[in-house]
Order: sequence, then structure tokens, then C-alpha cells
Amino acid sequence: MGNIIEQFLRILGQVFYFLYNSIGFHNFGLTIIFFTLIIKLVLMPLTIKSQKSTSEMNAIQPEVKKIQEKYKNDKEKQNAEIQKLYKENNVSCMGGCLPMLFQFPILIALYSVLRRPLTLVVGKSTEAILALANSLPEDLKNFIMYSSKEGAIEKISQMNELKLIDVLSNNPQYLNGTVSSADLINLNFLGLDLGKVPQWQLWNIPKEELGVYLPLLILPVIALIMTIISQKLMTPPKKEEPKKTSKPDEKNPAAGMTNAMKYMIPGMTVYFSFILPASMALYWICTYTFQIFQTLFMNYMKKKKAEEGAAQKDGETVKKIEKTKDDKKKLDGGKK
Repeated sequence: MGNIIEQFLRILGQVFYFLYNSIGFHNFGLTIIFFTLIIKLVLMPLTIKSQKSTSEMNAIQPEVKKIQEKYKNDKEKQNAEIQKLYKENNVSCMGGCLPMLFQFPILIALYSVLRRPLTLVVGKSTEAILALANSLPEDLKNFIMYSSKEGAIEKISQMNELKLIDVLSNNPQYLNGTVSSADLINLNFLGLDLGKVPQWQLWNIPKEELGVYLPLLILPVIALIMTIISQKLMTPPKKEEPKKTSKPDEKNPAAGMTNAMKYMIPGMTVYFSFILPASMALYWICTYTFQIFQTLFMNYMKKKKAEEGAAQKDGETVKKIEKTKDDKKKLDGGKK
């Protein structure tokens, strides 16, 4: 199973490397943007299905509330009737979560690829990377290791490849024949080092490194803003209802899930933006930016379709009225 996952990661890394060398113009940030666009286009059918499912769910909410009121003292019967209603209308509670379910494994895989660019993107062998890492002086070797354990680096998981790229970029004399300067992915994007992890505790950072970490704070902030805007657009507006609605414990599962996701997704975005490399924060910014434009476009098309349907209905009504008037005139003329 581990070999299958590793092969999948290497294939994903090769796709990323192809983009990096072609339309990415050897720019790490641009490559992430194009990669995100491809992922969003691939998942677009699921996104459309998800939004359709959400609309259908909202359409039957009046019926759901009637069931909740009717069986408010019998929770088991209430849930059974609500599930029956969903089944009759071909509505799934999980339909709105489909894109997220598919994006999660892609997110994990992408994190692995961005964390191991030398082995998974450039395609260098594990043995070559380990040999190069072990040839470094002890202070640099300890710098690239995840733990403070001294000695030889035996596994690729013991070292941080992003830090290794940083070390080799600043100390090209340690490059050997198996890894050249051309193999070092350029992690800079608009002056930001996407290989670094954003830090909010700036007082713990040496003064000479503040110029590197301070600009990185913009990425988690923008990622949070894009996430909130996206969530807002994808959440249907609430209809005005009398205060005498169902109590909190009578809310349907879909509403509860929507409310949970409303806070959970932005929270997760901020949390992971501060524990993962900045490249992941850029990926989330791109993901939610594309999602915002996609939602706006779909909402526009939906509104346009509704207006065309209303105009067609009005036109048919006008024709019926005119036909009725003509029939009445004919009838009146016949009587004369």
C-alpha cells in the first residue's frame, strides 16, 4: 500500500514539475496557481452537483419544518419522516460535501509533494538525497533535520527538503554531481519564501530574519478572508421566518452541518496556515479565489435562467389574456 501511495505522489509531483517547467516559467507560486486551476476544473462537475444538492435541500426546508412541528415529541419518527422526505426528493445530506471529500486526499497528497520537492517533483532518488544531506557539515545537517538527533540521516522522513534547498541555495559549494543548482526549486514568489512556515510569534524570530517572516503573515490573512467570502457566497440567504420556529434541538442535520462548517473551515485554514509551509496557504488562497468566481458565475447563470423562465411565463400569460380578449370580441360580434 505504501508503494502505491509513493507512486501516486511521484506521478502528482511529475505533473507539478511539468507545469513548473512549462506554463509555470520556473516560478513556484505560478505553478501552484495553475495546478489549483486544473484541480478546480477537474472537480467542477462535483461542485455543480454539490450546489444543486444544496439548492434542493433548501427547497424542501418548509416541508422539513412541518415534519419537525408535527413530530416534535417523537424524535425517532421525526428523523424517519425527514429521511423519507429526502429520499422521495432524491436529496442527500452529504451531497454538499462531495467536493470537500475529494479535495481532502488531494490536499494531503499536495502537501507531501510540496514538502518533498527534490524527491517527488524533481525526481531525485532517495539514496542520492540522503547521501547529499549526510555530506553536509554537522551544523547544517542538524538544521535540516526534523529532530535534534545527531548522526547519519537514515530516512528521507527525518529531514526537511525545503530547508535542504535553502541550505544548498545559500551554499552551492555543497552541491554534488547528483544534485545541481538547476534541480533546486525556486521557492520565491513575489518576494515571499514559500518554503518557510508563517509565524505569528514574531518576537521569537531573530531580527535578521524578520524581513523573511513578516511578509509571510499576509498569506494566512488573505487565506482567511477568501475562505469567509467563499463560505458566505455558498451559504443561501436565510428567509424571514416567524420567531415561532423550531427550537435549536429540532434543527435538521443539514442545517447543523452547515453551521459547523461555517466556523470549522475558516478555523482550519488559519490553523494549518501557521503550521504548514507558506506554499499551502497560497494553495488555499487560489482554491477559494477560484471558488468565489465559480460561485458568482453559477449564481449569475441561475438568476439569468430564472429571469428567462419568469419572462417566458409572463409572455404565456399575456398571450392567454390577449387570446381571451379576442375570443370575447368574436363572441360579442357574433351576438350582434
